[in-house]
Amino acid sequence: MEGFARREFQLMLLRRMFDFQPELVEAACAELSASHTEYMRAHHRWQTMLRSRSAPQGLLLYEAVLGPADERRQVPYGDAVLTAHRWRLAGLWPQLRWEALVGTEDFVLHGWLVRAAGVPVPSLGPVARLAPWSCVVDDVLARFPQARQRDPEVPSRWGVDVPDGDVVHRLLFVYGLLQQVTS
Repeated sequence: MEGFARREFQLMLLRRMFDFQPELVEAACAELSASHTEYMRAHHRWQTMLRSRSAPQGLLLYEAVLGPADERRQVPYGDAVLTAHRWRLAGLWPQLRWEALVGTEDFVLHGWLVRAAGVPVPSLGPVARLAPWSCVVDDVLARFPQARQRDPEVPSRWGVDVPDGDVVHRLLFVYGLLQQVTS
């Protein structure tokens, strides 16, 4: 899409993260040399494209914005097999990739940030001390085998509950990136 590429895609992701980490989002905007108005415009444009009858749909929309996927792999999901398409975003999260899980007819079922293949999971300390933006969902699931995923029923968010003795830590992720830990 003209005027909307990987930089604008990252700005769009920041809009939902602002609700939880405004300071980190402001620093990220500065790193991308973007104003508050620019990231709001990027978010609005993405939402418009998602709902447009004339814009490409599903995987075609991601390819129009991000180009061809850098990686593709088959992912078994119950009785179905999905295709995970991954793109390097360059900029804010160099060790992460945007992943779109795609089903039949190029329908995108889910999209989020994941750790790039071959990049080791960072050393995660105690769950209560995890810092915002320090890890993605799969990092937590690998480090804390007792963790259980929960769907917070908002498309851009994901939850993970990690029991720790008598306490359950609730981790909230936006587009797969950790935003907050509550107990």
